[in-house]
Amino acid sequence: MIRGKTLRLSAAAASAAVLLTASSPARAANSILLSALLPGLGQAQQGHYTKATIFGTAAIASWIGVFASQINYSRSVDSYENEKRQYLAYQDQLDNGTVVKQSDIDATYKSMSESFNHADDQQKWRNAFVGALVVTYGLNLVDIILSRPDTGEVKEPATSMEIQKDGFRVVRTFSF
Repeated sequence: MIRGKTLRLSAAAASAAVLLTASSPARAANSILLSALLPGLGQAQQGHYTKATIFGTAAIASWIGVFASQINYSRSVDSYENEKRQYLAYQDQLDNGTVVKQSDIDATYKSMSESFNHADDQQKWRNAFVGALVVTYGLNLVDIILSRPDTGEVKEPATSMEIQKDGFRVVRTFSF
């Protein structure tokens, strides 16, 4: 015979189990959303603070690199465009009959070529930082999808050592 109090406790335990099961997918989705916003936030929510620090630092460093390299790239392109305008202006001066030294044209061409090469280098740096950012976000999302929340529970190691009176014994634990 089941008493009323026992039945209420069993019903409460069953409803708590249902709520915990239902909230786990919501918490997992929340962790994924947080990690998509900024790598490491989902790991921090799950209790994986070392991973959170690594992913967060990598993402912030990559974002800073993207912004800094974009600024440098834009400046390099502007410099190239100015040199190109000056170089093309020599043709107008020659068409108008203005005397232009060949050394000035050559120096401007050399400066324009150097500006182009510098802009090309800056574009490569920007692409490298964008690639690092994509890899960081990708690894972060894969990690958050595949990992489980840290419960704080200390698990017994699979191999342990027991100290006895006459020495010690190595014990291997198997779980099924």
